[in-house]
Amino acid sequence: MQIINLFPLTIVKEKILIQENEREQLVNEIKKMKQQDNEQQQNSNAWTGDTKGYEFLFSNKLFSDLSKKISKVIVDYLKTLEINTSLLDIYYQRSWATFTENEQSINYHTHSQSNISFAYYLLKPKGSGGIIFRSNELQNEIAKNIFTSSKLEKSLINKANAFNSDKSMFDLDQDSIIIFPSKTPHATMPNKSGLPRISISGDISIMLKESKGFEHLMPNFNKWKKF
Repeated sequence: MQIINLFPLTIVKEKILIQENEREQLVNEIKKMKQQDNEQQQNSNAWTGDTKGYEFLFSNKLFSDLSKKISKVIVDYLKTLEINTSLLDIYYQRSWATFTENEQSINYHTHSQSNISFAYYLLKPKGSGGIIFRSNELQNEIAKNIFTSSKLEKSLINKANAFNSDKSMFDLDQDSIIIFPSKTPHATMPNKSGLPRISISGDISIMLKESKGFEHLMPNFNKWKKF
């Protein structure tokens, strides 16, 4: 029997290595941002800089070398999808840090305002939790809700695998980056390490350098008219 898998969701995982003195500098800068945030933090929710006024992290010169390294991996991701990057202008729309303390996590969400999103693990102790991706469109769902966890518990589904699961979890190492379409629902597992996990996330917007002959991709903003 030949199994043919169609219409994949492509997630890219890569390593971006930095010097330990640079890591310490970036971690301290993020801790400073968190300390300056006076808003009361709910215990179960991680601190996320994009909602606290720190959503342009890569405008900070301390993060310029890291942003250049991430830029290269983003271009490689687009090339994996056979997208002709020479026709595009690519922008960091937003970039921010997340600070996840013990037992904290981030709930399911999407980044619907952008095209590509990423998470880079600047500080990742063992046991501090991974990222989860969820699919709202189960291509193999031959009956409504047949792949839900209750069906697994009741033994209708023998075991969860890539053919019948609506979730996949990646527990990445420190210095790893994961890149995915922004529309993909994702969350994080609770931090069980007792130590903080710090990631740097970002949203990428792409637009055409020249939009003549194209309908769906965003035209370049240098042709837009403000009112």
